[in-house]
Amino acid sequence: FTDWMYYFTIGEDIGVSLQMVQLISCIAGTLSWLIIASDGRIMDWLRRGAMAFVLHFLKILFGLRKRWAKLRHWDRDYNYWSDDFYRYYRNIIARIEDFFAKGFNFPTGALLLLGILLEDLPQVIVTFIIEDLGEEDGFSLSSTALLNLLLSFFDIGHKLAEAWDSPKDMVRVADSLLHVIREHSRAVRSLILMSGSRFVSGGDDGIKVMEIETDASTGNITHKVLRSWDEENVLEMVKLDESKIVVRYDE
Repeated sequence: FTDWMYYFTIGEDIGVSLQMVQLISCIAGTLSWLIIASDGRIMDWLRRGAMAFVLHFLKILFGLRKRWAKLRHWDRDYNYWSDDFYRYYRNIIARIEDFFAKGFNFPTGALLLLGILLEDLPQVIVTFIIEDLGEEDGFSLSSTALLNLLLSFFDIGHKLAEAWDSPKDMVRVADSLLHVIREHSRAVRSLILMSGSRFVSGGDDGIKVMEIETDASTGNITHKVLRSWDEENVLEMVKLDESKIVVRYDE
């Protein structure tokens, strides 16, 4: 908030370049805050918008190519569906849709550090430069500039502490499934989340205790079976505590 307040209080005599740097840092800070506050939903909207834009652009190109092909072959029947360009176009569309559907993972710590580089540090540097240019009889800070600097330094410390405390936090932006588990050969009837990333699944072919693991560097998700029982025809499971469950079977 203070960065925008300071931006609107600075005069026009500081130059267009400093005004643009201040504006860009304000926009970058607002976007980074929105991404973190929305738990990555803003990035998901941007991903969907980019996919829609790219696909719409390719459809326009294909329409122009189809019209040109009709004009070129006006003297005879032309089936553009059999054209090599159309097959290439469908292949490109499928690859782009698959690319955007898979999405990407990004660590919140890296996003916080990016916010420091794009918002807080430029705010501090530009504020000192603007205040130095605005004073002819010596360097002094206005009340708005002082408030902006204090909150910028506080924001830097807060973001560094949060990035240090959550080095493995990842935000996934995708349409595809996070991870597919195929450990049961028959229907699964009940699922219980235990402590941490462990869960118990029960079904027609028995009970399995599994654990989900996430690679902090890549965001890839894997799982492993910790224990299994072959008691079949599980109908329902109820969690008593972190180490005990009650199972009801179909007799």
